Amino acid sequence: MGERWVHVDVLGFSVTFLFGVSYSYFIVCIMFDQQGFAGSLRVKVQEWLMGCGKKHCSVNCSSIGLKFLKSLHDFPSRFTSPCYIGNAFSTYGDEDIDAWESEAKRWARVLFLAIKEEYHLMPIWMFIQNHGTNICSQNENLEHLPVKFLILTLSLVLELQTMQERTTEYGIKFRTRSLETIVKLGYADAAALYKKFSCVFLSILEELVSFANLSCSVLSSRIKMEDNIPNSVKGKLGGPSQRRLSSSTTTVVLQAITSVKTVALILSWCAEFGSGYSLDCAFKFLWKFYWNTISSPACDSEIGAEICLAAYEALASALRALVSVFSFQTLDFIKENDKLLSKAEDNALLDFLVLPFLQNINGLLAVGVLVRTRCAVLMNWKWLCLEALLSIPGYAIKNGFHLEDTKSFFSDSALRQIFNDLVENLENAGEGSVLPILRSVRLALGLLAEGKSGSLVSCNGVEAQVGAGAELMWNLVRSSWILHLSCNKRKVAPIAALLSSVLHSSLFTDGSMHMFENAPGPFKWFIEKILEEGTKSPRTIRLAALHLTGMWILNPKFIKYYVKELKLLSLYGSVAFDEDFEAEIADNHDTRIELSLLAKSPDAELTEAFINTELYARVSVAVLFYKLADLAEMVGSRNENGKCLAALESGKLFLLELLDAVVNDKDLSKELYKKYSARNNLPAVRQYLETFAINIYLKFPSLVGEQLVPVLRDYDMKPQALSSYVFIAANVILHASEPVQSKHLDELLPPIVPLLTSHHHSLRGFTQLLVYQVLFKFFPPADFKAIATMPLEMRCFEDLRTYLAKNSDCTRLRASMEGYLDAYNPTVSVTPAGIFINRVEELEFECVPKSLMEEVLTFLNDVREDLRCSMAKDLVTIKNESLRSNGDHMDSLSNNNEGNSLSSQPKDILLDFQKKITLSKHEKQDIDINSFLGQKESYIQLAGIEKEDELLDQLLQSRSLAMDKVRSSRQQCILVASLIDRIPNLAGLARTCEVFKAFGLAVADASIVHDKQFQLISVTADRWVPIIEVPVDSMKVFLEKKKKEGYSILGLEQTANSIPLDHYTFPEKMVLVLGREKEGIPVDIIHILDACIEIPQLGVVRSLNVHVSGAIALWEYTRQQRS
Repeated sequence: MGERWVHVDVLGFSVTFLFGVSYSYFIVCIMFDQQGFAGSLRVKVQEWLMGCGKKHCSVNCSSIGLKFLKSLHDFPSRFTSPCYIGNAFSTYGDEDIDAWESEAKRWARVLFLAIKEEYHLMPIWMFIQNHGTNICSQNENLEHLPVKFLILTLSLVLELQTMQERTTEYGIKFRTRSLETIVKLGYADAAALYKKFSCVFLSILEELVSFANLSCSVLSSRIKMEDNIPNSVKGKLGGPSQRRLSSSTTTVVLQAITSVKTVALILSWCAEFGSGYSLDCAFKFLWKFYWNTISSPACDSEIGAEICLAAYEALASALRALVSVFSFQTLDFIKENDKLLSKAEDNALLDFLVLPFLQNINGLLAVGVLVRTRCAVLMNWKWLCLEALLSIPGYAIKNGFHLEDTKSFFSDSALRQIFNDLVENLENAGEGSVLPILRSVRLALGLLAEGKSGSLVSCNGVEAQVGAGAELMWNLVRSSWILHLSCNKRKVAPIAALLSSVLHSSLFTDGSMHMFENAPGPFKWFIEKILEEGTKSPRTIRLAALHLTGMWILNPKFIKYYVKELKLLSLYGSVAFDEDFEAEIADNHDTRIELSLLAKSPDAELTEAFINTELYARVSVAVLFYKLADLAEMVGSRNENGKCLAALESGKLFLLELLDAVVNDKDLSKELYKKYSARNNLPAVRQYLETFAINIYLKFPSLVGEQLVPVLRDYDMKPQALSSYVFIAANVILHASEPVQSKHLDELLPPIVPLLTSHHHSLRGFTQLLVYQVLFKFFPPADFKAIATMPLEMRCFEDLRTYLAKNSDCTRLRASMEGYLDAYNPTVSVTPAGIFINRVEELEFECVPKSLMEEVLTFLNDVREDLRCSMAKDLVTIKNESLRSNGDHMDSLSNNNEGNSLSSQPKDILLDFQKKITLSKHEKQDIDINSFLGQKESYIQLAGIEKEDELLDQLLQSRSLAMDKVRSSRQQCILVASLIDRIPNLAGLARTCEVFKAFGLAVADASIVHDKQFQLISVTADRWVPIIEVPVDSMKVFLEKKKKEGYSILGLEQTANSIPLDHYTFPEKMVLVLGREKEGIPVDIIHILDACIEIPQLGVVRSLNVHVSGAIALWEYTRQQRS
């Protein structure tokens, strides 16, 4: 296809690029989640690639689609043709293999993205069959042709595997041309497609096995190799892509490795769809290759050792395939075709596989002919192979293999030898070997627990063996700790693997792992180290909290050894959000696997919601002890067991530890008192105190009369504190059990009712709310006739209930609180879910009505402000009328000069008087007798007050003019940060706007300026720069309005048409939109922008922090305006 520039719009993203080879790179850069078979971008990208197929679609559009499809069909021929790389007889190395694999993967991704019909794949199937069946007969001089065909086949199988995983999870989504709707195909349709591919691969598998047999001859010790290393590779450090071999030898070695990988991958994938001679042939070849590799004699030359290393590299792929299909039939197959089992022990089926492997590869390492870096590469393949071998029992059982009671997969001696080897090499493991070696540790410990000994350290009660096992565990935890510290990148997967491997569930039940002879055991030591280091590493502490709480809930009797560690988790807080943490979970398959192998959290919902927040350590402890409380409740019942008693003991110890820390830890006590004392109580704290008190009174009803009633009758108590006690008392009445509910009503309602008359508006309104709840429940409406016969107090309560129900102000107050009181349940509110998860999400209401009093205060303040305005207007009217009538009376009693003097006063002065005037005692006497003199003196006082008011008005006016001058000196630029939600970034932007005198900063919620973290970082900048509240939903309206006012709407974003900052000339009036920290500016906002500006980058990091970006752009704007 000829090169041409094409502009497309993919789900609103404008993309312009050269339509040629670069299209495939563009496609594969899009996340598979977005454009795969289950992805949201698949349909749009399909239409773009193949032509949209709509009525308005042009002939050129359809032509492009057909040409593109033909280009995909022609790619395999071009890719494997001799002229594709220029020199048909050239050798190749690892770098070439990597480049070809990358290109083939891009092609496979685009191929399966573009196809809409099954017949689109027919040319590909024909190419595979034609070339696969002739692979052995191709020209021997064109050595790259078979390898490139194998790479092409590998890329197809890998892409099919990925699609199959996605299909299993989501199904396959296609878009029909005629209906323009999404149709979800069933698993049967997907399976049919995979079945056809498997038939194609099986048709060439036998030929591929023959080719692999020929290629692997180079890996056999019987082939004579060069004695000396070529001069061209001498001095090379050696590494994964720098084999210390000649170019020609490297070429044939890579061909052998690639052929084994291809056979292994086809075997593992096609085995899911059936069986046959081809699969048996491949299976036999791979087992033979395995046995030849581990049986080859040790090499005393570096070249021979390099060949053996290459064999183990191929063996890692072969073992993954063999293990995945291991079953009872597999063992029968080996018995029939080989004499390998003759060396196996009678009761241990797999010792014959793993022990020769360890002996051979360790011998190769011991020879010492490999350079250090190549030894590290060999060690990596060793652990990958060992992980596969130790995985056989799991796959075998999954595939229906049933082991006899008298037999085991591995003997105890073999497992101990494996375990010793792992522990000895842990602390020196390279970064690439961390996951496979830790997984091998986990598998070995699991197999030891399932074996005859039952545990690594409890060996039939023999003291010597226990000591030896404990020493081995100490070596394990120390080596693991060194390994953890040596990892430069603290990835999620290695941390999770470390926790699940070292703190294995099979050993966690052994008490000597935690404490032994009044000294810390290996687990206790390791956990202390992990949590201590975790205070500096948020992801370590979160993953440790997840795994440990899951293990502790299964083994509550050992919690008593970890009370201090639990206190640390309870007090721990860290960075609120870790972008890399989320990205690793979303993008990395290993990470998801390792997280799934950690101990299960007692509350999966809370874990999912809080695992990447600063609260998770506390959440996990809260969930743990809530579950322990459930166990403790069973003490004394028929279901009581050892776990129940242990849970009760652990809970008491932990509470005592917390109380001791509050009382005796000076720093902690001081901090708690400063933040949470009743003197300056935060609503978020008061809610927990109230909920705690309610549950105490519900659990111990006798305390109500002893403690709560006297508190309610303390009439000198501060209104805010009294409001809390009213809330407590009302909920005790409403939620008490039936036997004591009537008693609580008699005790608590009388002292609450007088508070309805409190002069404090918030206490009065709050009490009205709660008393109405009580009366509505316990005093149903009575008939009119029944009211006449009621006792006086009952009639009073009836009228009170009616008043609270029908009064318009009370009704408005209840309407504004709707959902808050109803959502509160003291029983649910003490659960972890009740504490940490919003119960009324649309009201942003956090379980307990933590802001109920604040809502009442807000409502009452609004109502009071309306009332003040109304009263002020009425007072002005009354005063004016009074002045007019008194003025008339004065005119009738005074002479004309006085009347003229009075009447000559400006009308505004008569109306502009102070609202609150307290007359002296003598001014009130004889007002009817001497009204003129009294009024005259009053006017003199009013005139003085008015002069003061005039001075005040002048001062306010001058200040207003000064503020107007300050505003006029501000630059005509507005920063829109409504999409940003991180407080440090918003505070920094506020500070930047003030420094450069921006006209304003738009944020989604203006109340953010009251946040303590914001105030700390902004250093009062919010007082000097206007903060504009523009919610995300209102951004379009705001930007359109500013555009009409003459502002240019700009965005700081990297797009296809964005202009470098140093090349852009800013207009004087501009609005600069900043994007979200991770996602940037949404597409619907980009369409409104007049231009997009980007900051040129020279490094490799994808972007700057949004605050830094905004500051750079604002300075450039300021620099241009100043010049």
